[in-house]
Amino acid sequence: MASLIPTLNSCLHRMQAGEKRFARRLESHLEDDYLCWYELPVGKRQRYSDFIILHPRRGLLLLEVKDWKLDTIQKMDKVTATIMTSNGLKTVSNPLEQVRQCTYQLIKRLQKDPKLVVPTGRYRGTLIFPYGYGVVLSNIIRDQFDATGLGEVLPEHQTICKDEMLESTDPEVFQERLWNMFNVRFSRSLTLPQVDRIRWHLFPEVRIVTSHLIG
Repeated sequence: MASLIPTLNSCLHRMQAGEKRFARRLESHLEDDYLCWYELPVGKRQRYSDFIILHPRRGLLLLEVKDWKLDTIQKMDKVTATIMTSNGLKTVSNPLEQVRQCTYQLIKRLQKDPKLVVPTGRYRGTLIFPYGYGVVLSNIIRDQFDATGLGEVLPEHQTICKDEMLESTDPEVFQERLWNMFNVRFSRSLTLPQVDRIRWHLFPEVRIVTSHLIG
């Protein structure tokens, strides 16, 4: 069972319905060596990625969850989407572009840590682990996605649909959906100290060291 930070119970009151379902799927369909964060700030502009997932062997994955129904989306290109809201039409960022920007803000931050980058050679300064990003469409099934041509602006391998995040979905199939969002895969695993450094950058914790004076 994966760990969610903060805990799921503490986040439920601010989650949308699709986010709740996806969070429960992360907890039930991922093993305990996965770490998952919900709605952490990324960068100075305080932009948020709905979920961040870390696995020592797989790498870092950022996901944006949208509860849009098919008729919510009026039109979409690779940069923006026009959606129908209770207040009428609204133009917003394409969710994949939104999470892409969040991802690169986070990557820039992590690349400043010398213990998380390649020290020398051709790939000097690049992260020692892979990363990816994608979109979860919690109210659109794959058949609808394929029939409407959404794949032209939301690549199929970077999108999880409603019927791919069911309670009955096989955990291995669910995980493969997540990791297909990566363009590259590394053979090496992160060490525990490296995982701890990433955790600290994502969710800084105050560490208090108490010294006891003798005499």
